[in-house]
Amino acid sequence: MKKLGFAAGAALLASTAMVQAGGIERTAQSVDIIFEEGTLAEFGISYAMPSVSGVDPAVLATGVMSPNYTSFSGGYKTDLSDKVGLAIIFDQPFGSLAEYTAGFYTGTAADLTSSAVTVVGSYDVSDRFMVYGGGTYQSMQATAAVPFVGGYTIVADADAGFGYVLGAAYQIPDIALRAALTYRSTVSTTHSTLEFGAIPGTMNVTTPQSINLEFQTGVNPKTLVFGSIRWVNWSAFDLTPPNYPLGALVAYTDDRVTYNLGVGRKLSDKLSAAVTVGYEANLHGAPSPLAPTDGFFSLGGGLTYTMGNTKISAGAKYIWLGDSVGAAGSFTNNSAIGVGVNFSVAM
Repeated sequence: MKKLGFAAGAALLASTAMVQAGGIERTAQSVDIIFEEGTLAEFGISYAMPSVSGVDPAVLATGVMSPNYTSFSGGYKTDLSDKVGLAIIFDQPFGSLAEYTAGFYTGTAADLTSSAVTVVGSYDVSDRFMVYGGGTYQSMQATAAVPFVGGYTIVADADAGFGYVLGAAYQIPDIALRAALTYRSTVSTTHSTLEFGAIPGTMNVTTPQSINLEFQTGVNPKTLVFGSIRWVNWSAFDLTPPNYPLGALVAYTDDRVTYNLGVGRKLSDKLSAAVTVGYEANLHGAPSPLAPTDGFFSLGGGLTYTMGNTKISAGAKYIWLGDSVGAAGSFTNNSAIGVGVNFSVAM
């Protein structure tokens, strides 16, 4: 497929500094790099600053329970022939970080981290139609403490599993139009666990399947509209340790659909800018200490600067996190800020 002008730099800003969306998601797991022409490498870093607090069941202020965190990403793409491309993508798709220092939940904490390497091959069926697919190797590990449930603690050792990616894209290069549909499978892992500091066991975890619809179209030679619709099967996900007294440590009753829309504008031969909006509906589910927000609305913006074969993209987002009220407490008027930088070098 022909590279579509400055589209890649603008579309990047839709996901730069993504703060946690539905479930424990931290990235949209995009494979956009596969649409680049030629050979290039990229590296990104983002920093999230969530501010989440509320009132616990004892009507005590929880204090801010959401530490800041840093995420990394990277990728490499090359053309193996006129029709065949290959990309290797690294990201940290799932995560959760919580730490309560006040109120009834004092001492409650969680730290879940993940990393994934995805290898994707593509084939240009024609100038307008591409198919692609590949595999993902994903690892995960976690620790948690829930003192108000009998002094419960768990350490889940790292484990890794495999999944797959399938997709197709259609484009009209003359108007910078592209629509890409990508499916990602579940990934299952089995973790050795230690609960209450003394009880060994195992815990099975299956991260959810998802579908991404990503699109863009040129409005004129200098303006691009882009966006995405992402569905994730969160209703099929849970973290259920073998000896946790309340059953599931984390579980969700509904799937999530996340929307992003942006406009990119080429300001000069070297500089382009973009603004984005994002939305995920508040489904009015009951909060839990480890998942105390529900949905979001975001506004973001950023710049891409080109120096020869190097591009630097920087962006920021402000996120209004959705309220969540129930037996576990009331968490309202919360927000987050995310910033990120991405470096891309054509070879």
